[in-house]
Amino acid sequence: MKRKQGIFYSVIIIAALVIVCFVIWFYVGQMNKTISENTIQSISEMAEHDKTAIQTYIEIYWQDLYEIKERFISDQCRTIEDLEERMALECDSANFTHICLVAEDGTVFTDDHFTYSPKDENDGPDFLAYFGDGKEKIVRRADHTQQDGWLTRDSIIYGVKLHDLEVDGVRMEAIIGTSSISAIQDNMVIDSFLKDGKSRGHSAIIDRNGNYIVNINKEIYLNQQENLYVHLSESTDSELSNEELAGKLEGRETFGFYHFHEEEDYRELFYFIPFEGMDLYFIMSLNEEVFVEQSRAFATISITMLAISMVTVVCLLLAIMVYQNKTIRIVEKARAQRIFLSNMSHEIRTPLNGLIGMNHLIAVHIDKEEQRPQIKEWLRKSNSTANYLLSLVNDVLDMSKLQEGKVDLMKEPFSVDAMIEEIYAMQVDNIRGRGVTLHLEKDISEPYLEGDVVRVKQILMNIVGNAAKFTPKGGEIRLSVSQHKINNRRVETVYRCKDTGIGMSKEYLGKIFDSFSQERNRNTCEIKGTGLGMAISKLLTDAMGGRITVESELGKGSVFTVTIPSVIVSDVPEYLLENGSETVGGNGSNDWAAKQNKKAKILVAEDVELNAEVLLEILALEGFETVHVRNGREAVETFQASEEGEFDIVLMDMKMPVMDGCEAAKEIRRMDRADAKTVSIYACTANTFQEDRNQALASGMNDFLTKPIDVSVMIKKMNLAAKEQSDDRKTS
Repeated sequence: MKRKQGIFYSVIIIAALVIVCFVIWFYVGQMNKTISENTIQSISEMAEHDKTAIQTYIEIYWQDLYEIKERFISDQCRTIEDLEERMALECDSANFTHICLVAEDGTVFTDDHFTYSPKDENDGPDFLAYFGDGKEKIVRRADHTQQDGWLTRDSIIYGVKLHDLEVDGVRMEAIIGTSSISAIQDNMVIDSFLKDGKSRGHSAIIDRNGNYIVNINKEIYLNQQENLYVHLSESTDSELSNEELAGKLEGRETFGFYHFHEEEDYRELFYFIPFEGMDLYFIMSLNEEVFVEQSRAFATISITMLAISMVTVVCLLLAIMVYQNKTIRIVEKARAQRIFLSNMSHEIRTPLNGLIGMNHLIAVHIDKEEQRPQIKEWLRKSNSTANYLLSLVNDVLDMSKLQEGKVDLMKEPFSVDAMIEEIYAMQVDNIRGRGVTLHLEKDISEPYLEGDVVRVKQILMNIVGNAAKFTPKGGEIRLSVSQHKINNRRVETVYRCKDTGIGMSKEYLGKIFDSFSQERNRNTCEIKGTGLGMAISKLLTDAMGGRITVESELGKGSVFTVTIPSVIVSDVPEYLLENGSETVGGNGSNDWAAKQNKKAKILVAEDVELNAEVLLEILALEGFETVHVRNGREAVETFQASEEGEFDIVLMDMKMPVMDGCEAAKEIRRMDRADAKTVSIYACTANTFQEDRNQALASGMNDFLTKPIDVSVMIKKMNLAAKEQSDDRKTS
């Protein structure tokens, strides 16, 4: 529920921020568009003005050529030499650097008395080709260089077509005049939009092939050429491709587009306007920064006001959400507490009711001989009910630790084979007693791993136990284990439990790992459970970096798969090689003591009289000799007063008055006698947290027994400890 609320509030906040960003983006975009349109309008007016001035200037050159031609006719030049003399005189008085006449066969007669034919290689350009498509007038950049240097690429060629000039039998087709490119540059405002001495706007003239006549840097091209298409091809971001630009130039359109060049590190606007009657275009380019500057001040004020308004709205929204969330959390917490207490009340009171009732029946019928079989059955059921209550308490404690992330996982070597065999041994009798078959399959390539074997057992016992409860008579359960390597140091172990039980519905599969979750139907109404086992298994698997999945269908059984990654143990401990597991054999009686014809002696430190009475009686029944003390100080004094080797084992309660168990263990270990260092000390406590285990081991204790004590486990450990003590004495 909390997760859903968090997602809901996150979506609201993100949506609000997206709306704010969209409004700001749209507003700024519209404002920039308006400013850009106004700036482009200004640019178009400037470009039109400059283009008109340059076009007028070019037309003056054409008019000069027509007037020169008329003077040739009026002077009645008879020979080519007369024309060349006249052209030389005209150059001295006109604005042209050179003048030449082009005959109908392409021969060129120049003002410096040089005659050449374009048919001769490298002699010069074919001027008549410039007048293709019926052109009467031309203006273009010189794209050919004469060997003697009279025509260079820093020149502009002006030409007009002739129809009425013939000299000495030679018909003249055109008159050409050349002028320095600087003459146009001096009449252009090339730099514009100046700031701090830096120009952000430029003007240029190009032909339809993209060749610069006058470039944006106001350079005179001494036998060099620069092309607009080459410049644009280096662009990383341009609104027009070179092909699209060529199409617009060919169509003599007036247009503009944005272009970004990486080396220039800014976007610029190119504006194109054609010259009338010429194959030339006037270009004006402008740094986008000009638009930004014009909009920045206004945008800053506007966006600030908009941002303040939106932040105010968002803050109010957040305040409302926080208040609502706080209210919801309080309601949810109260609801969760009610549900938890209701579940726990039901789960605890139901078995307690039966336990109290059976104790009452036992007390009433204890003296009746004929009721003994019934009393034994009541005792068996009482023990089963008490174990169920213990599992419930353990599950609740585990859930609280796991949900708070406080669970401590052990990293100790263990045998996978021994662990799975132990689970099989613990479950097989119960499962077979229900009329169900249990199969075990193993495919283990790495038998010794590092991990928390107790927690892995807990997960598998929960799963196998559930399979046993929900598989009817005549069914079967198949428990398998397999492995595949992750790398040379790690392996994934896959535990799979498949049953032919009653299965689960699709609706329940979605919440099987929720706390207190148990499917309720006519097949499960009589099956008892806490509803915490699967939730704990999921949390433990996640804590170990593994995963747990379930497949199920009503009436067809279930398949649980647990995959846990582990480190492969390379240096296997000797006790694993010898025993296969940490579990020791034994049948619950002091068989070692019987063989040795000697009772092992145990010092029992327990402050609660009832617990001490039960413990002493159990140990006595199992053939152990016991001495009881009521606190840690008495335990230390009793051990110190004993003969060396008198006590084989010390059972030490951790929480006692005067001196607790850990301090008592430390005192014993510090004594200057051999058995103080070797005597087996077991911690006995109701605290099951890892920090308690670590504290006990740090104080010098050998092992840990959790209350309520599992009698069979305790007897096995006592037998093993007594045997080890005997072996140590023989070798010392």
